[in-house]
Amino acid sequence: MFLIIHHVGFCQHTISGTIKDNSTQQAIPFASIGIAGTLQGILSDGEGNFELAVPHLTDTDTIRISSIGYNNLSIAGSELRKNPKKVFYLKSMVYDLSEIKVKPDNVGYKLLGTAIYSKNVCTAFTGIGKSWKGEQAAILANNKEGTTVYMESFSFYIIKNVYTDSLQFRIMLYEVDAKGYPGKTFLKKPILFKTNVKQGEVKIDLRDYAISTTGDFFISLECLEEKMEAGKFCFAGSIKVPSYCKTSAFANWIRVKGGGGDFNVKISYVK
Repeated sequence: MFLIIHHVGFCQHTISGTIKDNSTQQAIPFASIGIAGTLQGILSDGEGNFELAVPHLTDTDTIRISSIGYNNLSIAGSELRKNPKKVFYLKSMVYDLSEIKVKPDNVGYKLLGTAIYSKNVCTAFTGIGKSWKGEQAAILANNKEGTTVYMESFSFYIIKNVYTDSLQFRIMLYEVDAKGYPGKTFLKKPILFKTNVKQGEVKIDLRDYAISTTGDFFISLECLEEKMEAGKFCFAGSIKVPSYCKTSAFANWIRVKGGGGDFNVKISYVK
């Protein structure tokens, strides 16, 4: 038994470094780092630093680094075996945004997702391994097919929060894939926010992000805190709302039996 444990420990390889913007040299918080084609991966911290322990790293493995608004970066395992600790630079994506003019008297507003909070149903993230960092909970927005909508705000309701420090989260919006699960995100830059609300609604203004999409989509809340407990933090959820979740940044989406989070987005649309 000693020889087996010793052998596994000997083979383990640690990759560490910092993710930065290629132009500004600023750290990129909560970027995704993982082994291509596997579920092995983590998120960088708020300063762009990370440390990824890989049981077996071969020369043919590929490490992929990604973040919303940036081009993906791929590094060969052979390069990282020689230099496992370094700074990794991501290049910003360039978007061609056309101007949209909407007459004020031709705009409608409504809520998509869950409009009424179930304040007696305390919902939390899965918490596998007592780490919530990178975990997500998502629900369908139920937007009409062919309808283009513009995101105005995101809201959810905290039932219980006993933590003294502000908690950090990320809002994610996804297309619906061919199997009816969250697919690619249509965000062009990350939406990070902190809250110290102990009980009550949290509302995040999305107008400056200029987000639009056509058809149905998923509304998701991602936890960016390392260690949390369901007994200390939970939010409103509805038992009748189909829920989808990821237990880590690189896990597959699964549909959960029971209810999902009471998330909603206020949207505008052309009548």
